[in-house]
Amino acid sequence: MPLTIRDAVPSDLETCTALLAGRHRRDLQRVPFFNPALAEPAACLALLEPLFANTYADGLVAETDGQTVGFLFGERMLLAPTDFASNFVAPHSIAVPVEGHAVAAGEDALSVYRALYAELAGRWVQDGFFIHRVAVTAEDPEVQDAWVTLGFGRALTAAVRATAEPVNVSRSRQLRIEQASPEDIDDVMMLIDEQDAWHWRSPMFWPVVHEAGPAARAFNHNALRSSEIPYFVAYEEGKAIAMQTFLRPGSPPPFVDPASNVYLFEGVVASHARGGGIGGTLLKHSMEWAARSGFETCTLHFASANPLGAPFWQGHGFRPIEHAMQRIIDDRVIWARPRG
Repeated sequence: MPLTIRDAVPSDLETCTALLAGRHRRDLQRVPFFNPALAEPAACLALLEPLFANTYADGLVAETDGQTVGFLFGERMLLAPTDFASNFVAPHSIAVPVEGHAVAAGEDALSVYRALYAELAGRWVQDGFFIHRVAVTAEDPEVQDAWVTLGFGRALTAAVRATAEPVNVSRSRQLRIEQASPEDIDDVMMLIDEQDAWHWRSPMFWPVVHEAGPAARAFNHNALRSSEIPYFVAYEEGKAIAMQTFLRPGSPPPFVDPASNVYLFEGVVASHARGGGIGGTLLKHSMEWAARSGFETCTLHFASANPLGAPFWQGHGFRPIEHAMQRIIDDRVIWARPRG
């Protein structure tokens, strides 16, 4: 049967919730540490209601013979360059969250997503949005392949590990590890600058948004005032050489139980000290703290192309659970048009 694509309306909320719950029941069998509550429609409803109410989100449903077989929502990100979040989200881009799409079981994911995305992408490009990002669960090869076919590639990976799982450190280092205080903001920002410089390099090519620098400093200064969720800084010979910072709730995928999770926000080793066991030693300290504090899981994000970060985190027990797939459209399509 042919697909029919139309705008989502409030009366579609219940049907889309059922589709998302169905996808979550499948994800529950393949994604580690998946929150089982999300296999029920009531929990999925809480995720979808904000999307339906979001005036900056565009949503479509796909129907076959009057039956809803898929939906897709994307939010228009209108961040100022000075906004702290612009370090991680491109201003004037589109973000499709992992809960913002689903296809019914038994349907061809590529056909449904292609029809939905074709309609929305046409609107977005017409309005000048050329960067599109969609989050997908890591253990769903059919859905990942559909988005790859549509021109997307992995940009960012979310991963999770059990805090009680031992951290194997092959080259342990004698470090002085301290919980940073607001007075340590200069050391913290120095190490963040180190990480920014690393991510700017090939093959990641993450821009360093200097306009957001004051907002980044203010964000970290405020976080340092928390006595419960720490920033751990490692010192050697009196110099700050590594750091792992934590947030609650941070930015974990919504299918990780927030009640028992802590988010590892920044993990960095100074460039001159990498490869000597410092990162592993610091992670061992951090995970022991997290387990003692009652957190069962730790999540983080890393650049999928990061030649050091990706092997390090996965080599220390972090399992990918979500990929942010990204497509950057050639903006010449606005003026390089067919003749006639």
